[in-house]
Amino acid sequence: DNYEDTADHEQAEPAVMTDLALSVEEVQAVLGSLDCTKATGPDGISARLLKERASVISPSLCKLYNKSLEQGIFPQDWKLANIVPIYKKGQREHTENYRPISLLPILSKVLERCVFFNIKDHLFQLIQKLQHGFIPGKSCVANLLEVLDYIGSELDNGGQVDAIYLDLSKAFDKVSRLLEA
Repeated sequence: DNYEDTADHEQAEPAVMTDLALSVEEVQAVLGSLDCTKATGPDGISARLLKERASVISPSLCKLYNKSLEQGIFPQDWKLANIVPIYKKGQREHTENYRPISLLPILSKVLERCVFFNIKDHLFQLIQKLQHGFIPGKSCVANLLEVLDYIGSELDNGGQVDAIYLDLSKAFDKVSRLLEA
C-alpha cells in the first residue's frame, strides 16, 4: 500500500511555456548566484563577467529569454557543448575510469535555471512521493529505511516480500557507436 502511485496528478494546471514570463529580478538573481570557478562553455563567456555586470545585463537577457520562450526557439549556439573527460578513479590509462562532462554555454544555463525556478513546484507535485534520487531533502539512506520499514511490516503481518536487484553500475558509461545525426 506504501508503494502505489502517490503522485497527485490532478492538483495543478499543466504549465505551458508560453504562459511563462521571466522577470528582470529573476534573471538578475540567477546571474548573481553564478559560480565564478566553473569553466566556460563553447561561448567563452565567463560567469564572473555576467555576475559582476548582472544589473546592467539582466534587462536585455530577460527580453531575449522571454522572446525565446514565447516563440519556442532555443538558439542553435546554446545547444553546443564542450565534452571534457574527468578522471574518476583507477588507472588513468583506462578510458572507463573517466566520465564525460558537458561544458554548456552559460546563457543557456542561466535560462535553464530561470525556467526551473518557475516550474519546479509544479514538477515536484507530479513526481512520485517514493522518488528519492535527485529530490532535495531525500537520500538513498532514507529510501533504504523506507524499504526496510515496508519489508519488516509485511513480514510481521505474515506477508510475502519478493525483491529483484539490478546492478546498474557503469550502465551508462557506453555510448552506441551507431549514433545518427
